[in-house]
Amino acid sequence: MAKAVAAATEDDPEAIRRKTAAARKAARYGQRRTLWRISGDPKCRGCGRNLMDPENGALCVQTSEGYSLILGVQKCARIWLCPVCSRKIRQKRTEEIDSGLVDWIERGGTAFLVSLTARHDFRDRLADLMDALQGSRKGSDAQVRKARKNRAEADAAYERAEEEADRIVQAARRDAPAGVKKRAMAAAREEVAPMLTAARRALAKAQDGVSTTTRRAGAYQRLITGGQWAGDPRKSSEAAVIGLRGRIGYVGMIRATEVTVGDTNLWHPHIHVIVLVGGSFATDLDGHQVLGDVFTPDEEDLAAWEKHWRKVWTGHLQKTNPKYRPSDTCSIPDCKCDGKGHGVDFKRLETAYDAKKAAKYVAKTQDGKSPAYELAAGDLKTGRDGNMSPFEVLGRIGDLMGGVDPDDVPGHGSLQWCIDIWHEYEKAVAGRRAIEWTRGLRQLLGITGGDTEEDDIDALFDGEDAAEFRAGVRVTDDGWAAMARKGLDFEATQAAEGTDGDSAAIRDRMVSVATDAGATPEVAAGWVEPLNPVQVGEVWDAIKETSVRRSAEAAARRRRERDRETLPDRLRLALLVLVLDVHSGRDGWTWAWSRAEGRN
Repeated sequence: MAKAVAAATEDDPEAIRRKTAAARKAARYGQRRTLWRISGDPKCRGCGRNLMDPENGALCVQTSEGYSLILGVQKCARIWLCPVCSRKIRQKRTEEIDSGLVDWIERGGTAFLVSLTARHDFRDRLADLMDALQGSRKGSDAQVRKARKNRAEADAAYERAEEEADRIVQAARRDAPAGVKKRAMAAAREEVAPMLTAARRALAKAQDGVSTTTRRAGAYQRLITGGQWAGDPRKSSEAAVIGLRGRIGYVGMIRATEVTVGDTNLWHPHIHVIVLVGGSFATDLDGHQVLGDVFTPDEEDLAAWEKHWRKVWTGHLQKTNPKYRPSDTCSIPDCKCDGKGHGVDFKRLETAYDAKKAAKYVAKTQDGKSPAYELAAGDLKTGRDGNMSPFEVLGRIGDLMGGVDPDDVPGHGSLQWCIDIWHEYEKAVAGRRAIEWTRGLRQLLGITGGDTEEDDIDALFDGEDAAEFRAGVRVTDDGWAAMARKGLDFEATQAAEGTDGDSAAIRDRMVSVATDAGATPEVAAGWVEPLNPVQVGEVWDAIKETSVRRSAEAAARRRRERDRETLPDRLRLALLVLVLDVHSGRDGWTWAWSRAEGRN
């Protein structure tokens, strides 16, 4: 990227900006191509590579603003894993956070940026650290059903083992001569002890399996639970009844989780939250909760809140694993924690107003960065003090796979080490939320939409559905596959850059890219078809209709499979046996049910 920027004229800031943006985009596409090769996530392997509707191919279009878009390719929406999807999703989230935060402070509210970390070292697994901070993940419906089934079977087996053990002991007592019955029973209990121990262990293992599919709260969830925070109506003082939440006027918060990896202590997951305080609530005519008056919280109440969160955060980490507990005090000279320790860091946010223009300024932290950037733009961050961001790890993997000298590649670690690190990261973040608003906060601030995975997908298509097309081309399935296979997906996106509005010129540039992919000029020309704006819109609508239909069919198929899974296993086996032996002379149903139970 530095070479691309250096090529720009020093006295042309706009040229530098464009070249810098292009270099960053090229790097993201290169990282995604590495993801195609090493990811264990099938959606990531097909992102930007597979087509939504192979019959209609891919569309490379130029918008009225002069931007290029590739339409019709699948998008994974993996905010943790995909550098291309992550960039667009985080950009949308940054705009939302900026909008909500600026509006809140301009109304007179107060906001804090709070950073939350845990102590760690090279022996800690990322999944364990994420569980401690963010809470454990709930298993899928199928995993929950299987775990509960295993526990029920283990529970029944343990009961049978107890019954069998009691039968053996009582038989020993009954058969033993008078005077040695107690000794015979003791010997029988010793004989059946291994059987009971094995059954007890199997039950404990099955119970652990259920607990691992049940969500357990992390230190983050503990911050906003408990009587001291939420209030206790049994207390006598008003302050205790309304709790710290009521005293500071807690409105809600926005949470973002970030992960970096170092060469010494390895994983460093941490949480940033923007907390909005100084609000009161009222009820509208429809009975809905709405924001009422805004006030400035008392400094003593704010200090009590900070103290409480520090205590809860460190206390829960201590309970989870004593080694995770952050230090309560700090002896590092000039450290920004002011001697309060490194687990919880509070920064109050301020806003400046330009009275003449009445313009809005983004609330800034003390180091001059937008809190929305701190929260949402994790894809642009680089590690500090030898740490690497996940996308830097991905970039290093790609360079090392390409034969670049390790000393010339940013970051650290061998190729195999980086791949292992990436795979551990993929597993640890799967199913987790990267950016999350507390329930109801978006609506209170007038922010539409949501922050679920489905909303992330909508964010990816947001600009595409609203774009006005100026020109474009259609690339066939074979043509797009050839270009993606050669890693020319970024070059294909550049073919429509500009404001010429000339589909023929875009076609010529795309044919050149296809030729670089190894096709003859004649074959490459057959892969690319120029379209006018109306034709682009028609093909794009057809692609979306096909995608919606296939999604509906897949959802229906999953429902049918789920319904089949809910049928008890023993009943399904009985029905199968009944069908197979329907021509026998036995009472078919009674005999089938006994076979399913294991009886003769």
